[in-house]
Amino acid sequence: MSLMEQLEATASEVDRYVLSLLKGKPRFLYEASSHLIRTGGKRLRPFLVIKSCEIFDSDVKKAMPAAAALELLHNFTLVHDDIMDRDLIRHGAPTVHAKYGVPLAIVAGDLLFAKVFESIVSGMQEMNMKESTIIRVLELMIRSSIKVCEGQVRDLKMSSEQRFYSVRTYFDMIREKTASLFETACRVGSIVGGARKDDERAMANFGRCIGIAFQLIDDALGVVGDPKVTGKPVGSDLREGKKTYVISLAIRLATDDDKLGIQKVFGKREVKQEEMDEALTIISKTGAVGKVRSEAQFYADRALSILKRYPDSPSKKALSELTHFIVTRNL
Repeated sequence: MSLMEQLEATASEVDRYVLSLLKGKPRFLYEASSHLIRTGGKRLRPFLVIKSCEIFDSDVKKAMPAAAALELLHNFTLVHDDIMDRDLIRHGAPTVHAKYGVPLAIVAGDLLFAKVFESIVSGMQEMNMKESTIIRVLELMIRSSIKVCEGQVRDLKMSSEQRFYSVRTYFDMIREKTASLFETACRVGSIVGGARKDDERAMANFGRCIGIAFQLIDDALGVVGDPKVTGKPVGSDLREGKKTYVISLAIRLATDDDKLGIQKVFGKREVKQEEMDEALTIISKTGAVGKVRSEAQFYADRALSILKRYPDSPSKKALSELTHFIVTRNL
């Protein structure tokens, strides 16, 4: 089975499980909370939970509650992120607040967050998991939730101020906002699979590396990605004034005249399409996208080196192929 087929199969199982948790009254609340799930997605984080578990234990059914919890937590962040960023499209469909209004979207996000812990406690108990394992997974999910919030505030602060931050500050932000969920997915999967402490740490490092690579490529796709593939309008990061690595790098590499072309649209929501197209062309011309892709490949290579400690298996192969996919998507 190819990687894409495995991702689709896992996504189908995860969606079925998650949607079973998102049923209740009032109906419109549960409709809003399940909206992003129903629009699709590759479910990378649940996939990481399941495959990280499978590295150590072939019985992966017991990983489903934790895998679903990661997807619920991820969707909670997306609902609230879209409100804060005022984005109207995700996965090629209206965002939750665009479709249902901001007040209901906020509550829908809150419900998703509560369901994270229901999935872990009730689901893992049904799988007859040890209480100590359930508590450990809960602790990790709580810590990861806090990290995501801290990373989001860093991102908001960086966007609201005039100055561009150092590369180190940017990487600190994406480690919290994005990579922390990838790290937690791999750590939790290994714990559910009964891994030793050193293996748990190794898988957490693997997840952190591919999480960083994922965000770097995501930033690049925000500039050169095909909206039909990414599901997001190109140039949204420029309009929102987000100081992503690729934009910061492009401004640093651009000529004085070209800098003006980028700054003309940076942080401005209402710009002419030709001005946006010009800025995107300038960014591509600087070579910043290629440099960001090289940086992402560096982290992907680090992730692959961690996997070398484990014997060959279908799950190891899937994680290796996923790492490659993350850095080559939409090339």
